[in-house]
Amino acid sequence: MSARATPPLNQTSISRQLRRKYFLLTLGFLLPLTWAFVRTRNLYPVASWNVMTQGGQLQQSCTYFVLRGETVSGEVIDIPAISVSNAMRSRNWGMVAAIARNESLKLPSPHPKNAELLTKAGATPLPEGVRMNDLLKAWGESYNSRHAASSPTHLKAIRLDAYQWPGHEYSNFRLFVQSWRQEL
Repeated sequence: MSARATPPLNQTSISRQLRRKYFLLTLGFLLPLTWAFVRTRNLYPVASWNVMTQGGQLQQSCTYFVLRGETVSGEVIDIPAISVSNAMRSRNWGMVAAIARNESLKLPSPHPKNAELLTKAGATPLPEGVRMNDLLKAWGESYNSRHAASSPTHLKAIRLDAYQWPGHEYSNFRLFVQSWRQEL
């Protein structure tokens, strides 16, 4: 039996083989990533890139709300609605928007209190957010239940301000629309 002897590899041939292997490995990673960034728009991490490159829907206007409280010390503070209701952010503001548009009064079978309100109003149109004070009272009581009556952060009133962003540009986003206020 004769063993076939392999010639000893010198340093340059080992280096050349390693460079070739790493070049192929680099191409194996780089080509799919490049393809993902160029062609695909909604796969991670490209979706986060889209957030930074697209301007949103500038042609549509948007109404948003800011919850504020008036403390017994006379200070006006911003209150994160999530800290009061313990609901997810979009659920809070979706509910507020529905109350502002009187959506609960447009149901085929409204709650008995809403039906009574509609009966009393008759043909007279109801103002926007006719039930908003009920929500504000509940939120204010929830907030105050976490703060002692002697605390300077205890609320004497709570209010909800509605703002309009008309769209078409990234400025002028703080046009005041209306405010609801509830004494506590």
